[in-house]
Amino acid sequence: MDSLQVQPVARMVTGVCWLPPRAGNAFTDTDLYFVSGSSAKHKELILWTTANPDFDQTDDTANLATLVAKVPHDGDVHDIIAPTNDIVATASSFGTISIYNITDTNTLSLRESVTAHRFSNDEPAVATSLSVQPLDSASAEIASCGEDGRIAFAPLSRLDALQRYEVDSTVITGVCWPMPTQLAAATRAGQVKLFDRRTPDQVQAVFVDPSHEHAFECIAAHPSQSFRLATGTDTGAVLIWDTRNLKKPAMEAFNVHDANVWSVQFHPNDPSKIVSCSDDASMAVTQWVSEDGQERDVRRLSAFFNALSINCFDVCPFTRASVIVAGSDSGNLLMEKNTQFGIF
Repeated sequence: MDSLQVQPVARMVTGVCWLPPRAGNAFTDTDLYFVSGSSAKHKELILWTTANPDFDQTDDTANLATLVAKVPHDGDVHDIIAPTNDIVATASSFGTISIYNITDTNTLSLRESVTAHRFSNDEPAVATSLSVQPLDSASAEIASCGEDGRIAFAPLSRLDALQRYEVDSTVITGVCWPMPTQLAAATRAGQVKLFDRRTPDQVQAVFVDPSHEHAFECIAAHPSQSFRLATGTDTGAVLIWDTRNLKKPAMEAFNVHDANVWSVQFHPNDPSKIVSCSDDASMAVTQWVSEDGQERDVRRLSAFFNALSINCFDVCPFTRASVIVAGSDSGNLLMEKNTQFGIF
């Protein structure tokens, strides 16, 4: 098992996200920026910087990241995404979706917030996940899901134009955009649901694992194959779906963890590998595409000083090196900077 580098931050880290490069191309940025979100006692967003391993720099492992700015957050942070290098969006335990500006002087400020998720008794429901429509335009929408069984949509430029749709009677744990017109959602009842954005109140298809009963904790879309999805389960498995046949999708399971899988992501540098993190205090990089009949490799990552759940992670898509940042219940930031060509 390979080791993650650890930086104690004295707060429960429940969301992390890399920012797009400031110079327009990460290969010319000597510093990378990311944002973390925390929960419980310290509810806040923090902007960090760390050295770009694509440059020949001495990396001080005693200080993986440097705090740049922080701001209080209304509720526990359940998800963070960065549509551009100057804004981040968050999902809150209070059911709110918020947009924060990042200024040229590296400060964080709340721009807009809206309550997207409520139960039928008008009590706030946790907003569990966020995803931004893959469009390079100001009209791109942000989608959120929540414990109220609803999916909400709003333009990034105007959250108050929110639209809500009830799509399930159970908790929706994750949402992603396989295509600009298609949305996929994962539910605590163990279902994957596909929706056409033009008719979001109608389910396009529903998938389940017929061989096991799972609760799905997260979902991710392949960066270039819109028919490919990944889900993480409460049993420690990562499931890879091929949805070209909507009536009978192909699915393969990889039992790589011993507890709930909180997040999954196709590796942006090599999507034949899927990265996951778990309540078992580990991460895994799984080779899900078989090459010439060879056995599938699984590389596991953990840290001696991190005994509790790894809640979240993000793989930097802007560097040649494989750079992963993660956060845990142990009050740590975790990082791996792999400058070798292969991830294994």
